Amino acid sequence: MHLVSALSRFTIIVALVACASTGTTAGTTRHQADLITAAEIASSGTMNAWDLINRLRPNWLKQQAVGSIGGGARSQVIAVYVDGHRFGDISSLQTVSASGIRSVQWLDAARAATVLNEVGSDPIAGAIVIKTH
Repeated sequence: MHLVSALSRFTIIVALVACASTGTTAGTTRHQADLITAAEIASSGTMNAWDLINRLRPNWLKQQAVGSIGGGARSQVIAVYVDGHRFGDISSLQTVSASGIRSVQWLDAARAATVLNEVGSDPIAGAIVIKTH
């Protein structure tokens, strides 16, 4: 009888632990690969959007080289949008103060072409979308 109740308790404990597991340790949060949140921005200690992204998601800043006719390669631009308007390329990130940023999102080229205005016909590698306070 004691063996059955001990086995039942063990099964319940294992089930509860499995359901409660989040994959992170206590006090830490998992970041999203395509989003920088207000909490991450506040704790980053950075001065501008370039530094912020370079510290937290540096792969967003890597431009892609693509083949072209004639064998040469050219870079696709990473477009920067601030509050829904085209702001420039990644060099413009140095002029955006980190203290005024609410969130930053990465959009790949296909998603950027479907959700952003003003993408135009220029080939882009993706877009960095900044929302301010």
